[in-house]
Amino acid sequence: MVAANNSRTGELPEVRYLEILEEGANISVDYGDIELPEWYDDAKIKRAQEFFKRNFYAMFVGKLCGLLAIVTVPSILRILVHTNQSSEPRTAYRRYVATVMHTLEWYYEDMVPTSRAWKSITFVRKTHAGVSKQAATVRPGMIISQRDMAITQFGFVGYAIISYRKMGIQFDSKDMEAFVHFWRVIGHMMGIEERFNACTDRFETTEQRMSLIANGILKPALLNHTDDFVKMGKALIEGLWCFNPFIEYDSFLFLTMRFNNIPGYHYWDDEAIADARESTRKVRQYEHFTRYARFLLYCVCYIHSVLLNIALFRWYFNSQMVLSRFLITYFPFLAFYQFGVTDSYVQILK
Repeated sequence: MVAANNSRTGELPEVRYLEILEEGANISVDYGDIELPEWYDDAKIKRAQEFFKRNFYAMFVGKLCGLLAIVTVPSILRILVHTNQSSEPRTAYRRYVATVMHTLEWYYEDMVPTSRAWKSITFVRKTHAGVSKQAATVRPGMIISQRDMAITQFGFVGYAIISYRKMGIQFDSKDMEAFVHFWRVIGHMMGIEERFNACTDRFETTEQRMSLIANGILKPALLNHTDDFVKMGKALIEGLWCFNPFIEYDSFLFLTMRFNNIPGYHYWDDEAIADARESTRKVRQYEHFTRYARFLLYCVCYIHSVLLNIALFRWYFNSQMVLSRFLITYFPFLAFYQFGVTDSYVQILK
């Protein structure tokens, strides 16, 4: 279907997308002029922002799992190790809370040059370009590439697109089209070339590209993760614990595998892939977890599979995320306990 529509949409054939991404592995992100693309649609942007707010909790969990997944990618992990800004809980807290804050600016502010969203995108793109340039001087070829940027784009929205049912996201087709448009615009403004952008002009082709990234890049990385990833992944979770205390490394790594549709990492029996049902039923990947990790995994899976389908519960969990945003900005008391007052306040766009 993608190939048949290729001439109409300008999209790459599905089977070629990962090959094209590999070409982008040698092209560094640059710092250019920030501008809206000619195909920008303000109505879709506003619809996507409202869509996010109606699914705040599910989107946050999906993004957390997405960030955990992309840390397994060697080229991205090398940059993270090089910058040394997220290798232990204290620095990871500051880095990833800032990431959350930047993302929320995009979801809550207008896309105009005077807005905080625009300033945030400008800052993030300039930071990426600066880190890429500096890293290349230390080790030739160690850059933040177009490929890395597309994979990072997946980290923010990929699971919401390929596993929306498991996440309990409530939507209609126009919501998803608007959501894809929103992140296509963000990718463009971040300097991702159109041929590498994981988001296209249609949900169907975007879903195909995201699935290719999940299966072709993230699945093998997740199944063969390194000691460096474990260190970085645990720091990420322990850092963001101050934003949401109901997260834990083992349970959320399992949840990431589940959202990535990796056989053997289903929670409910009806999720098991048909051709692997018998082999996966015999061994539960979470059986070796601590009781607390198993309890958290059950709670999160139940919330996504059942409670988020009920409007009252969805409102409650979304409200908790709004409260978490307020507290982490003005009174991060859990961070006070973990890291002390001085390191607890994270400011962006000073």
